[in-house]
Amino acid sequence: MHAVFLTCLIIGGLYSVVSLVLSGLGGLDFDLDFDFDIDLDFDLGDLTLPIKPFTVMVFLTVFGGVGLILEPLLPGFWAILPAVILGLAASWALYTLVYVKLMGYEAIAPSEEDAIMTRAEVVERIMPGGYGKISFLLGDTTLSGAAKEIKPGDGVAKGAKVYILEVKDNVYYVVEDLEIYLERIRNQQPPGD
Repeated sequence: MHAVFLTCLIIGGLYSVVSLVLSGLGGLDFDLDFDFDIDLDFDLGDLTLPIKPFTVMVFLTVFGGVGLILEPLLPGFWAILPAVILGLAASWALYTLVYVKLMGYEAIAPSEEDAIMTRAEVVERIMPGGYGKISFLLGDTTLSGAAKEIKPGDGVAKGAKVYILEVKDNVYYVVEDLEIYLERIRNQQPPGD
């Protein structure tokens, strides 16, 4: 049984470390979520535990660790029962108290597309033909990011109010005077004129 407990602990620990390292590498989104919409739930009141890589990782880590600790203390296979119970309890607790909450926050986080036609303030001057930084309120969240003029011009001064017209590659494309920009579009004049 020692080899089973040790293998489970190593697999759970390695999955945790690899997920943490790869998710910490900026733009690399590493998620081994094999959720095929086959949530195997067991219901005992409000006690549900879908089979997801997160819950499996927690179970394997706790099962292996508890099994290794209890193996010398309990005779034979008696260490398996507490290891299974504590593994399931830890998986359920972390799933309901951490995973579900984090997924809920992600679902209500504003998207870049929500920022279109939002009024923003320039917090770092937008250089002519270059970039600057804007800040704006979206719902109850203050966001900021790199900004560029949608039409080449003289740049936009710090403190100026702009409208966000497009978001591409994490850059907000803005215009200072929306009326003039819309008039040019109506008259089908190129934005650079």
